[in-house]
Amino acid sequence: MIKTTTLQLSIGLLSLLLAVPGFAQAPASPLAEYETSWDEYMALKEKANGGTKHTYETLPDWRGVWRVTPFIPHAFDFSMTEDREDLPGTKKTTAELTPKYAADYEQHIEDIKAGLGWDRISYCLPAGFPRWLTEPFSREFIPTPDQTWLSHEQVNETRRVYTDGRGHVPDDFAIPLWLGDSIGFWDDDTLVIHTMNLKAGTYQRGQPAYSFETSTVEQWRMIDNTTMLVKITVYDPPALQKPWRAEFTYSVNRDPDIRVDYNSCEENNMVVRKPNGEATILLPGDPGYHNPTTFGIPEVTWDTLPE
Repeated sequence: MIKTTTLQLSIGLLSLLLAVPGFAQAPASPLAEYETSWDEYMALKEKANGGTKHTYETLPDWRGVWRVTPFIPHAFDFSMTEDREDLPGTKKTTAELTPKYAADYEQHIEDIKAGLGWDRISYCLPAGFPRWLTEPFSREFIPTPDQTWLSHEQVNETRRVYTDGRGHVPDDFAIPLWLGDSIGFWDDDTLVIHTMNLKAGTYQRGQPAYSFETSTVEQWRMIDNTTMLVKITVYDPPALQKPWRAEFTYSVNRDPDIRVDYNSCEENNMVVRKPNGEATILLPGDPGYHNPTTFGIPEVTWDTLPE
């Protein structure tokens, strides 16, 4: 185990986005400093002298509603580099993939080009982690002395980071989870998080896959009164030739009238999957279409779809 080891944007706007920390790949270290994510996490904890023991009075103020910075739909990637010439609107990944996962990624791109691309969010499944970091919509970050809740409006995904000194779930009881199992500690005003026991998934639409062996180290810190900086290192031996480092930023709105809502994706989901893997959107008048305002969710099968 680890503990032991579109909207189309102008070229000018894209260039501007790439300069924004939340959309740019963090500079990678020339050498992998740590063999495993656990090694990195424990090194950071040792550097913090075991961590800061906060009270409610000393915790940083993370109140408000947060969103990825800047909030521009269809501009979210785990990392961004130049466009793929073979698939406009999709960026080349900066991850150094193993041969198997590199081949799988190229096949994924070919499937998208053939109209067979499938994304689990289209089927109202959770984004999962670490993709959770990239998704739009509203969030709340709620620190307490013993745990911090990182809550996302989309599909109501809430991460619980335990900072009360407990370790990870014992191996005998651990199962892969959408958001994994997260523990952490405070280094003054920085929350350091170690996450493991994750379901396999993809980093974003048109991006590579990650495996069940993925684990991460994050560092969360407010860098000014309105901005949260998140640094993450992803470790995934089956998929990555070396750890993948990235940064994201979130901006806060403290207007009390802005709130995080409960989101049920199934209420208005019109996406179905054909037997060949193609995603199809039902339109008004199609068999199986339902009016979202009625909150009726009829069963949609292949037999109910139009020819």
